Amino acid sequence: MTQTNIQHAPGMNTLRPLDANLWQSQLDEAIRSSNDAQMWDLVRQQGDQEEAHEIVATRLSRLAFRIDNKSRYSELFLMPLIDHAGCVVDNADAWKRASHPIGEALDQWLPAKSSKIIFNGVRPFDWVGTWQSKIIRSHLHRAVPGYEQVRLTTVAEKILLPENAPRLGFVSMVLTSQLGWLSMGQATTLRDKRLRDVVRFSLQGEDDTPPCTVLAPDRVQFAVTDGVCVWLNELHQVVPITGWMVGLVPTTPDVVKITLSLADENEGLTQFTVRRHQIGLRGLDDILCVLNDIAPCMESL
Repeated sequence: MTQTNIQHAPGMNTLRPLDANLWQSQLDEAIRSSNDAQMWDLVRQQGDQEEAHEIVATRLSRLAFRIDNKSRYSELFLMPLIDHAGCVVDNADAWKRASHPIGEALDQWLPAKSSKIIFNGVRPFDWVGTWQSKIIRSHLHRAVPGYEQVRLTTVAEKILLPENAPRLGFVSMVLTSQLGWLSMGQATTLRDKRLRDVVRFSLQGEDDTPPCTVLAPDRVQFAVTDGVCVWLNELHQVVPITGWMVGLVPTTPDVVKITLSLADENEGLTQFTVRRHQIGLRGLDDILCVLNDIAPCMESL
């Protein structure tokens, strides 16, 4: 399956676009009410599918609210890391040791007039890739004082990998600004490097344990895409990817399943999920371009 017919899969036909303001207002209402069917119906009505998906990915991970007549702007950020030793992702002890220095480093990294809520643990991509839109909204509402959380359940898949294969994980956080949507300004290499160094050294276990590859925090649509792309390249260095295939889920335009063929006699095939509401069509294209550089796309595996 090529990238072109992925983007124009059944149910993604182009209709006459709505007025931009009306469309965004209806989209915001669909997001607030967790009405995914309405959200994707609105996406289908836009002529520029790529831009419509980008708007969905951006607006889903943002929440504006007021406290004491003052506006606050919260957004879900993720910090990707590649765990080469299998001792960091979903490891409560490693996180307990590292959480305090990571929190202090994030305080130094954040722009002025902003605050953070860091979620407990390094969350595996197995979980993050399956987050539905309502899960992201629930995470955002943690920043709202007095908001009564509704318990939600989600089905996490297990990405089967050889024991020596690197794993992808994310440090999840909600960042809140008093000055409008967070603007990280121009890339500040030294600031990002310091944060990445603190995270890497704080999470590292024994002296001979290979350190994690750590990326700077970013908005969901960029962090998931960048994390997956780096992970695929590093996975290929350890366990060669010999082929790949993309599958769509007929019941929803959101879920994309990517199957990898690995040069391993025990775990020859593995599969992971990406969601359009998280990464948009541009993010999906970036991931497929990386895979296309690594190995051929196969009709069947």
